[in-house]
Amino acid sequence: MKQSNLFVNLSVAITVIVLSFALVESADAAGPLTTAKVKRIARAVANQEITTRASGLSVNTANSANTTNSATTANSANTANTANSANPVLFAAVQFDGQVFPALSKGISQANVTSPQPGAYCFSGLPATKGGQVTLIFADADSSSIIPGDALVCPQQVQFAVITYTDGVLSASGFYLHLYQ
Repeated sequence: MKQSNLFVNLSVAITVIVLSFALVESADAAGPLTTAKVKRIARAVANQEITTRASGLSVNTANSANTTNSATTANSANTANTANSANPVLFAAVQFDGQVFPALSKGISQANVTSPQPGAYCFSGLPATKGGQVTLIFADADSSSIIPGDALVCPQQVQFAVITYTDGVLSASGFYLHLYQ
């Protein structure tokens, strides 16, 4: 064996022995190493590793979730591609004369609505929807209905018509419209 390798090996051995004595003395000064101390040390090391490796993670957005702010799929969400419960896709507040309130509407504009006669409101140019709901704003009429592609009240082919009537006769009334996909 070369003399330089012997010197390195001897230096390492002496360092290990000195450190061993130092560790034994510091362990004695701190008291015996108990299961609780080991768990506390392990938890601290694990928490530090998790914080270091996952510092940018959150569950505000997710690909799939039961409840979240935004998700690709979710049971309920503020925004979602598919959801069991979500805000309506399109909605509008429509005045008795067929004018759309832009501040109270989403996805439906004046270009989508015509009113060829009082109480008849024809809708076209909207994305496909599976259903909707009409709620009268004022008591100007006593009833309302959504009729798919109604050619009787609309002069051109439309996606659907909303009719408002009193005692079975068309009558102008403002309403809220909510459409779902």
